[in-house]
Amino acid sequence: MLSKLQQKYPESKLYKVLPSELIPDHLLLANETNEEFLSIPKQNLSNGEMELLLTLFSEAVPSGNIQNKTEESKNWHEYLYEGDSLKFRVSPKDMYRIIQFSIEEKVETDLLTEALRSIFAEQAVIVFNSPASGAIVEKKTEWTLPEEELLSAAAVIEGDFYVSPRFFIGRFYSIDDSFLSFFEEERNLFSFAEKNISKGRVFTFPSTFPPFALHYVPKQTKTRMFADIKSVFAEDEELKKTIKTYLENQSNTSQTAKALFMHRNSVQYRIDKFIEKIGIDIKTFQGALTVYLACLETEEDDNNMGG
Repeated sequence: MLSKLQQKYPESKLYKVLPSELIPDHLLLANETNEEFLSIPKQNLSNGEMELLLTLFSEAVPSGNIQNKTEESKNWHEYLYEGDSLKFRVSPKDMYRIIQFSIEEKVETDLLTEALRSIFAEQAVIVFNSPASGAIVEKKTEWTLPEEELLSAAAVIEGDFYVSPRFFIGRFYSIDDSFLSFFEEERNLFSFAEKNISKGRVFTFPSTFPPFALHYVPKQTKTRMFADIKSVFAEDEELKKTIKTYLENQSNTSQTAKALFMHRNSVQYRIDKFIEKIGIDIKTFQGALTVYLACLETEEDDNNMGG
């Protein structure tokens, strides 16, 4: 459709990839599948034509490099999101991780940059891919930000700006031929987490991969294999909460009791009661993993029913 429209406006330009920079005084349109983009000089459009085009097509937002103010952040954007090579030398001994971020609400880029800059070490590079999403490139040093501090910082941003930030902490890798492949997989995991995991501000590979893997197990298989566990959970919501909390606290009874404001003996009683009913020992790694996946599947069912 856009290719046909290009014939009507010969000075327009058709793209197969979303441009990273906004073209001055041009209207940038996208087709329904975001697989084609047409940039039309506004001087060639009347007000009526522009209004009609915006009714038929969506106006595309450049992929983000317009928000990046430094040469370093622009180069990292070109490398991470456009596949270009880095224009500066990186030592093979150095390791980097990418912390992705996204914010649902609108917030001024400068304010968001300032907030992120206050969280991360000075050498970290903030890279925007849209006005409210992007990546923080962090080199591995003794000042690497721990997950707990990022969780606290996310809460501060939420309180200060009345927005809902989400982060995905990537793993450390050397900058080599495999780096972009690893980053692409982490982008997929973050996208999955945003769509399918309702709770949480900060995601990691270990926290996201189990539900990600479970998502691709055939529904019929999950229904059969977890039927008895889900039946027990349906009868006793408090038992389900206890078991999931226990598993998320490294099978530590004392930590679980503290998290649930319960006596340790009461937690232990519920755990023993569950093991006796199901016949799976959740004090072993294999048993704990199996039941934890059942907990995730039960939550997904509950969310689907709630939606």
